[in-house]
Amino acid sequence: MAETAGPDPTTPLDQVRLAIGTLGAPHGVNGALRLHLTSDDPEHAQTITRVYLDGEPRARRVTEFRLHGGEALIQLHGVTTPEAARALTGRVVRIAGSDARPPTAGEFFLYQLIGLNVVDEAGAALGDVTDLLETGANDVLVITPPAGGVDLLLPNVPEVILEIVPSEGRLVARPPRYYGEDDP
Repeated sequence: MAETAGPDPTTPLDQVRLAIGTLGAPHGVNGALRLHLTSDDPEHAQTITRVYLDGEPRARRVTEFRLHGGEALIQLHGVTTPEAARALTGRVVRIAGSDARPPTAGEFFLYQLIGLNVVDEAGAALGDVTDLLETGANDVLVITPPAGGVDLLLPNVPEVILEIVPSEGRLVARPPRYYGEDDP
């Protein structure tokens, strides 16, 4: 879903639509669909009662949501045949930000990181967060330098990302030093 634009980082949570997955192939004969979840909280996703497909302005009612054999299955109101379900395959499923599990202290939604100004511990500008790569081990922030050039890739680990303050539009980082690099 990297090709889907996220909300502006300053948008209040109650006004955003957060992507939780993409609809896959129909499942069974009653119009259920496989849902390829991108959410890191599948159990919470089971509590969702309404979703938005792609950029639809009106929510669709979820009549059933369950985890089944390592995947999620979703049934939407009014979708009762495999043919109707097939027409929805590939659509991005979003939830209202107010329906998401609230982040705990120190947690942020990914959209809140894009656009943050990144500085090192001394306050020197490193660039802006322009993308986020989900690698499996940990997220990697893509930092585009202010003067252009090669992007800086910073793993989102406590030793590197020291402070995240979306309300101030900044992130403090300690870029890792690698063997053979000159000292500053």
